[in-house]
Amino acid sequence: DVSMDKIVRLVEMSPSIAARLVASANSAWSNPVAPVTTIPDACSRLGLNVVRTTTIALAIGQSFDTNRCPAFDAEQFWCTSIISSNLAAELAPAMGSEPNTSRTAALLHNIGLLWLADTMPAEVDESLTRANESQESTISKCLRSTCGFSREQASRYLFEAWNLPAALTGGWGDDDSGADSLIPRCETMATRIYSETPFEESGCPTDNGAIAAYEAQLRDLAKIRDLSAALF
Repeated sequence: DVSMDKIVRLVEMSPSIAARLVASANSAWSNPVAPVTTIPDACSRLGLNVVRTTTIALAIGQSFDTNRCPAFDAEQFWCTSIISSNLAAELAPAMGSEPNTSRTAALLHNIGLLWLADTMPAEVDESLTRANESQESTISKCLRSTCGFSREQASRYLFEAWNLPAALTGGWGDDDSGADSLIPRCETMATRIYSETPFEESGCPTDNGAIAAYEAQLRDLAKIRDLSAALF
């Protein structure tokens, strides 16, 4: 919950994030009429919600190196994370959750996978390959057998180590309401959207405005891919 002016000041303190945002403002996703050459103009061009989301993603993402894990698909990871965060913000009010907190919670929900791909690249590569080849095995099941714990457990460990607020841990508890229900639902929808599955074939619930939110993100998929390519 931060103003654009404060975000600009913070971005200016991180040259790598600033460069990525300026690049994004000049990308096909943004399609500016004239070149964007300043950080305030880049942030204004991208918009507050995009800047919030991408700045958090960049700050987290640059902490990990996933290049040694060939099966890790950075485009898919960040596209689905961004889509999930957009969905969470859209659907949060109907589920009794705060939109911007839900946006951040969805964006960071799977950061444990980034950490595992950085610290255990061979094991994660094997897990992702097995999960991609089998319809019976999920990524978390494969990670448990090769790494000893799931991506959810890895994310929880990072959240505790970094002392992140409890409000951002939606989706890992036993509660079936609020954020604990919202974040996994948005993650499932984001996966379907990334694979360009029409809503009527997605198997996603139709309540709480899900259809409109799903179809809006599906229409924006190409732009989100362009944004992810420019950023990551």
